[in-house]
Amino acid sequence: MKIYYEKYGCSLNQAETLELVESMLGKGNELAESPEKADVIVIGTCVVIKHTENYMLRRINELSSFNKKMIIYGCLPAIKSNILKNKDFILIKPSSVYNKINVQKFPMFENTLTIPIAQGCTGHCSYCLSRLARGKLKSYDPDKILEKFKDGLEKGYKEIRLSALDTAAYGLDINTNLAELLNALSDVEGEYMIRVGMMEPSNALRILPDLIESFKSEKIFKFFHVPFQSADDRILQLMGREYTAENFKKIINEVRKNFEHYTFSTDVIVGFPGEDENSFNQTVSMVNEIRPDILNITRYSPREGTYAFRLRPVPSKIAKDWSLKLTEIHRSISLERNKELLNSIKRVLVTEKGKRDFLARTDGYRPVVLKNVFLNNFYMTKITDYSAFY
Repeated sequence: MKIYYEKYGCSLNQAETLELVESMLGKGNELAESPEKADVIVIGTCVVIKHTENYMLRRINELSSFNKKMIIYGCLPAIKSNILKNKDFILIKPSSVYNKINVQKFPMFENTLTIPIAQGCTGHCSYCLSRLARGKLKSYDPDKILEKFKDGLEKGYKEIRLSALDTAAYGLDINTNLAELLNALSDVEGEYMIRVGMMEPSNALRILPDLIESFKSEKIFKFFHVPFQSADDRILQLMGREYTAENFKKIINEVRKNFEHYTFSTDVIVGFPGEDENSFNQTVSMVNEIRPDILNITRYSPREGTYAFRLRPVPSKIAKDWSLKLTEIHRSISLERNKELLNSIKRVLVTEKGKRDFLARTDGYRPVVLKNVFLNNFYMTKITDYSAFY
């Protein structure tokens, strides 16, 4: 049997899709290069915003035209099973894979390995469907994560990513925490780098001193993805976020104090119900103050079933203008941040191959474009040029 797969959404959903595909391999089953050549099609779906959900439904319709057995995984079956159940699909919700981390004896799938470390979250965000799709926090057994981690190293992975809806929540339900997990993983012998996935501010603050200490390991990328969404405390309260703007800034201040070379990634929602010019200007000020390397800007998307769906959103024209303004501001910041590395010498790990060049990452997870190198190798590299993106 030949299996074709596509994966969408957050790194957690994509990793779980690969876990599902891995579990199907063996006993004569193998991967197919295209849906036409497959016996089974697997698609890992996302519903984070309405535009994404609509694309998922279109893509499922396109793939179903090949008349192959279809398995639909992820948040879409959890939220919209009524739309899909009348068709001849196999629907698998995220909750079905909890505590099923299996070590599969198959070769490398992709250039990086992503290991899910938890299901669900502890948050109460008023706009989020992922929380409803995945439920309350359920952390995976650290011994199973360690086993999967070691297996990945044996297969040859050099960049290993840890993923969850909120990695900083890890262990709250099983009497451990993310810092302890990172310490255990980084103690494993070998040449590799760990990238930690998104951390919610409230839970990152709870373990901040221990978290910073764990990140000092030379085997952990200094990559911090911590979304703040809005710098107006009134809007944060409407969003159901469990921190203040000032509390959020404590995290970036600790990162700056402890690390000279790092990547700080954050997320912003523009056009949330109740946001006004003053709220937006506070967010602009925050962006200018923290100078993030990565800024993910999302225009608010009402999601049926959430509390915020009942609120009146900002007119789309205003939200679009705000989004464009933030994009321009961040492009300027990113250009300045990358210029700072000009003529410096950094150790990099080659993680991806493009059509012509290779993408590598510094220990601070800054992207570096190289030529004539090999995947999964480390190099000492002099930075000779820069753009806003690398």
